[in-house]
Amino acid sequence: MSSTAALAQTAPDASQAPAAAPETPQADAGDTGGMADIVVTAQRRSENLQKVPLAVSAFTAQELDLRQVSRTLDLIAYVPNLIGHNNTALGTANAYTLRGLGNTESIATFDVPVGTYVDDVYLSRQGANNFSFFDVERVEVLRGPQGTLFGRNTTGGAINVVMKKPGEEFKGFAEAGYGRYNRAQLRGSVDIPIIAEKLLTKVSAYFTDGDGYVYNQTTGQRLNGDRSWGVRGAIRGLLSDSVTWDLSSDYTYANGSNLVNFYRDSDKKRIDFTKLRTDKPLGGIVSPDLADNTLGNTARSYSFISNLQVEAGAATINFITGYRHLYQEYVTDSADSRNIASVLYNDYDYISSNPGTTTVLANDSYHQQFTQEIKITGKAFGGVLDYVGGFYYLNEKNRTIFANVNVPLTGSPTVTQDRTVNNGTEAYAGYAQFDLHPIKPLTLTAGIRYTDEFKDIQFAPNPNSLPRSGANNQPFSTIDVTNAGIPVTQRARVWTPRFAINYQIDPDVMLFVSATKGFKSGGWNARANYAALAVPFTRETIWSYEAGIRSEFFNRHLRVNLTGFSYVDRDFQLPAGYLDPVTNTILYLTRNFADLKNYGLEGEINVVPVKGLNIYWSFGIQKARYENLNPAVYAQVARCKAGIIANNCNAGIVTPTGEVAEPVRVPRFSSTLGANYTFHLNDTVSLVPSAAWEYTDGSWVATSADPRGYQNAHSLFNFGLSLRSSALKASLTAECTNCLDKTIKTSFLIYPYLNEPGRWMLRLRKDF
Repeated sequence: MSSTAALAQTAPDASQAPAAAPETPQADAGDTGGMADIVVTAQRRSENLQKVPLAVSAFTAQELDLRQVSRTLDLIAYVPNLIGHNNTALGTANAYTLRGLGNTESIATFDVPVGTYVDDVYLSRQGANNFSFFDVERVEVLRGPQGTLFGRNTTGGAINVVMKKPGEEFKGFAEAGYGRYNRAQLRGSVDIPIIAEKLLTKVSAYFTDGDGYVYNQTTGQRLNGDRSWGVRGAIRGLLSDSVTWDLSSDYTYANGSNLVNFYRDSDKKRIDFTKLRTDKPLGGIVSPDLADNTLGNTARSYSFISNLQVEAGAATINFITGYRHLYQEYVTDSADSRNIASVLYNDYDYISSNPGTTTVLANDSYHQQFTQEIKITGKAFGGVLDYVGGFYYLNEKNRTIFANVNVPLTGSPTVTQDRTVNNGTEAYAGYAQFDLHPIKPLTLTAGIRYTDEFKDIQFAPNPNSLPRSGANNQPFSTIDVTNAGIPVTQRARVWTPRFAINYQIDPDVMLFVSATKGFKSGGWNARANYAALAVPFTRETIWSYEAGIRSEFFNRHLRVNLTGFSYVDRDFQLPAGYLDPVTNTILYLTRNFADLKNYGLEGEINVVPVKGLNIYWSFGIQKARYENLNPAVYAQVARCKAGIIANNCNAGIVTPTGEVAEPVRVPRFSSTLGANYTFHLNDTVSLVPSAAWEYTDGSWVATSADPRGYQNAHSLFNFGLSLRSSALKASLTAECTNCLDKTIKTSFLIYPYLNEPGRWMLRLRKDF
């Protein structure tokens, strides 16, 4: 990525030991003070980014630190056309939208369009994808569909996290930080060689504890705090000159919520009114499995990864095995214990409201996945042909227990749904990509992937004696669903090819064009309030076309990377939730509403005018619209315009006036401009100030263009100042994110959901 050019370093393959990190954020190319090469594995092999015919943004560990990127969600500021936010209620879950393709549904029957990978292992569930970067070598964000080499569920793109491997020397670091809302943060890592050049190990850990920034006006509690910790161990066995075996395991505990809240201008506080408490279980209003749940969100996850690499002549074979288990438990109050019709706010500024119904959503879910991949890379015919190919298998099992209950001010609570959903996925794939160099400056790329995927689902009602919230909202089982004519299995067999041409005009300028197909799996509307609404939605498929330039000028003092794209995403999947005014409950509907068409331009520009000064600018321009609407949407529009208001207007992608809404989270223009400079105070001490300005054009966050769900154009600012001593191997950093404490809307469900407030932190780090 151009914005990381001054920090990136030439590195070996991700499966090899990482190069030593520079002590300052400027990594020079020789003595020129220019930019170094950026090595990525976006095509599943190590390559110079400037030679890769893909739209890729890459960040080294040093750049992540300098830009205050401590978790995956922080990446959104620095990747063109990437919008992200915590999902409603869930501080541990990120909902990404990349080039207009996104997902705000965390239930396991809905897959994400922006896949997350850790050390080449796919992370299928959204519930814990907002993890901390506490021992990362680099992060790559691939924009656009990656259906050939990464596979299913990457129609929008992929986030590829590469963890640091154990080093050959005993060394490490320890870091402590303190910030706003009494936020304490500890991080550390140590490399421990057991047998020199044979058996290497690493242990890393982090801990975060911070008070909530939301002040509950009913209970007096502080909400939306953060308490999390994690530990990771890694082993590298150098079994021979041709065999390397990397093993790693991690465990993370994350307690973080994104409960609905309002901004009160009179005292500049975030407030809410829910009657639910973090220290009081729900009890008998829900089924026994959920009775011990309390307000908030907790995710516990552990994983095992094995990568056995064998060098076989001109080829390299990797046997990549992954297992991940996730347990998530949460409770939220969607109505915030308010009379919804009485809540008044201007934009996001709270004005007044009256007490009302407490709308409880409780959830326990268990997710486990196993993946096995065999990948082979190499060269043939004296380097005329590069190739990468392999076989892939995934088995995923999910069990979700959830309930929706309404607790009014007076009278008996009512239940809308209280059920258990079991669903699974089994997928096989084979893939190959060939890069032919018929003449030195020209590369022709052709790739193909075949995926065979099977999904199934079962429904079972949980025991709950409360009266139902509406006549239709009755408990149902798998038999009721099949009796409604709804299939409970899905099968997809899909070919996803890729074609590209790139031409090296000279050593510093490359042009490329590409065409890529991807697909995202189908699923079911599992949050349905009654059996006939548990409808399936089919897979979505995309053909994306890109053209771009990768260029460097003035002896690597200027880097300009531009990418233009255009795509049509067929059968676009969109989760939508809206209030049913008849029963005062939330209706959830996921459907293939329409096709989504989008085109735009992305730019990443980096300038190093003098040694030590790095100026970067990344921007995205896009224009999206719905076309070829689902017949059900046309019928909904007709009913709305005919005056049938309930559940027809301001629902799905139909606006309050019966028009078709604009796509959500697709700002016409977004941009981040930043800079950092290294002042050398003496031979061993340096001072590094940094700043970044993020601007985002106005866009909708409500699927139906509800006027309350529009976010105006806004700017966010980050600043940092780091004092570093190479002699002491230590640094002291003061930093702030969203420094002006700007409040913006990120999502909409009954009320707007807001971003996190501004934060500051002091960090002291010691390397050894």
